[in-house]
Formats: sequence, C-alpha cells, structure tokens
Amino acid sequence: MSNMSGVPALSGSGRALLLRWLLAIVGFPIGGFVGHLIGGPAATVPAALISGLIAGAIIGAGQAVALGLLRLQAMALWIGATAIGLGVALAAVTAVIGQIDTQAEAIALGAVSGLALGAGQATVLMRERVTNAWMWLIASGIAWAVGWAVTSGIGVALEAGWPVYGLSGALVSQIITGVVLWKVLARGEAGAFAVA
Repeated sequence: MSNMSGVPALSGSGRALLLRWLLAIVGFPIGGFVGHLIGGPAATVPAALISGLIAGAIIGAGQAVALGLLRLQAMALWIGATAIGLGVALAAVTAVIGQIDTQAEAIALGAVSGLALGAGQATVLMRERVTNAWMWLIASGIAWAVGWAVTSGIGVALEAGWPVYGLSGALVSQIITGVVLWKVLARGEAGAFAVA
C-alpha cells in the first residue's frame, strides 16, 4: 500500500523498530508514578479510572512516538485508545474485586487491561490497513498479563495500588509486543504501516 497521507510510513528494519519500541518502556514507570500521584492508589473505582487514564496516556504517548505516529490525529488515536483502555479496565477490575492484592489478581488485571487497550490499539492498526491487526489484541492481552506477573513475582508491593506494572514488567511486555511488531514488519504485513 502506498502512503496516501504524505506522512512517512514506519521505516527501517524490524530490529530498529524493536529497539525504538523497547525505549518506550520509560512511559510505564513515569505513567504509573504520575497516575498514582494524581489519581491516588487504585483502591476505589474513581481513583482507578483517573490513575489508569493518566498512566495510559503517558504510556500511549511513548509508544506512539516509538511507532513514528507523529501526525496529531494518529498520535491522538493511539494515546486515547491506550488511556481509555487502561482506565476503564482498571476501574472495572477494581469495581469487581477491589484493590489488587495478589499475584493472581494482578495477572487477571493485566489480561483485562491488555485486551481492553489492545482492542483500541488494534483498531488504530486496522485503520492504517495493517494486515492481521487482530494479532495485536491477543499479543497485548498476553503481554500485559505477563508484565503484571513479572512485577508481582519480583516482590513489588501490590498494596500500593499502582495503575500499571513496573519497569521489569514493562521490559518483558514491550519485548513480547515488540516481537509481534517485528514479525509483522518482517512478513511485509506492515510495509505500509502508515501513520495517517
């Protein structure tokens, strides 16, 4: 597909994209800290929604830059999908089980969050005519569940009510989703991953 928007498609090798994608891990601790600072611990539905929206917006911004989504509309769609997906998922899980206290609850939160924001992000990818964009939904669900498993597994206190997992979980989840991006590019399915 040619880029009809005049905005350059993602360029470079899959490895270059993977490296840029991995650098976006900085959005996770920053988003988690700022979301927690402003929204408070994700122990109540309003706090979970606010902290999740803020953390998701910051994470989404980092990912959008890593993907090369530099046009305002494309960046706004990706950031919005990430923020709304994380905020709504965190609020919904908090409404059902309260504050996350166990590793099993954290993994469940990760799966729900990943599926929610992954659905929105996959919609953006579909809009950009990325073949098999549905794979992003599955990859995100798995990656976010694993991210929470890693963070809770190394002893990070879940009782603090963080809206997102820490740097260790972010590294693993970004590797998982980054490999999916790389393989999509390697197969030529995102050869026209336009950023319109």
